Amino acid sequence: MATADPAQAADPVQPDGRRGIVLMLVGLLLFSILNGVVKAQTELFPVVQIMFFRNFFAMVPLGIVILFFARRRSLMTRLPQWHLFHAVIVSAGIALIFAGYQRLPLADATAINFASPLIITALSAPLLGERVGWAKWAAVAVGFAGVMFMVQPSGDVVREGAIYSLAGTVLTAGGTLVARHLSKHDSTMTIVFLFMALSSAMVVPLLPAVWVTPTPWQLAGLIAMGLASGGAQYMTTRALYHAPAATIAPMNYSKMIWALLIGFFAFGDWPGPVVLAGSALVLASTWVVYRSEGRSEGRSKPPSA
Repeated sequence: MATADPAQAADPVQPDGRRGIVLMLVGLLLFSILNGVVKAQTELFPVVQIMFFRNFFAMVPLGIVILFFARRRSLMTRLPQWHLFHAVIVSAGIALIFAGYQRLPLADATAINFASPLIITALSAPLLGERVGWAKWAAVAVGFAGVMFMVQPSGDVVREGAIYSLAGTVLTAGGTLVARHLSKHDSTMTIVFLFMALSSAMVVPLLPAVWVTPTPWQLAGLIAMGLASGGAQYMTTRALYHAPAATIAPMNYSKMIWALLIGFFAFGDWPGPVVLAGSALVLASTWVVYRSEGRSEGRSKPPSA
């Protein structure tokens, strides 16, 4: 006998596919900005230390929301093993992706990382039972082609760094599917807060071996990065409550668009025609998914009385 979904019962907001797409796009914009900050900090601090500040201080804004606005039992879960699994594979995936960036040209590593939407779309049907229509498959393919135009990867990618990068991409894609599964049972706040807490706890034993003492201004920057990442993580996880993983997956390509805009306004870098053509393909794929989600929701709504 089917049981009521506890996440839906505790959340009065009905899932809205288009809202999920918008949340994911805004969250990815914030993450793109944060990635630029992280890139600068890797020149000063080890990755483990950056990961700790990013995740630990992300719990501060989330904790404030829980304390003043959420229900007292909002962090309760009946799936602790799934939350631990989610934290382990996503944390490991991020570490492997960073290792890939250290060993590969940026274009090659980026191209491999953008295989994630293909993996998510391919696995969301057999693992989550979600319907993946031809429009979403086409959007993923077009978006991936656009990324290939922009990053122009070389043919020599079968190296140690490529293995790290691909392994990290597979793990983070799996983490997205696990988060989608959890979103059907737990609130967004539960998923995000427990991920941040568990991921922080996992890197704490490694800190004494790599710790670099920051200056007061550097410490403020590390803390600010963590606070901002809490909001970004909430948005991208909330998006999975509103929309299926296969719908959300192509939105990851928009990170290339944000990177182009940030590069232009922050550093004055103007992309060439090949990059602009690839950006157009990425935008087209995002729009196809947005429109197809709106049509599918319109068909699923009952006629008005």
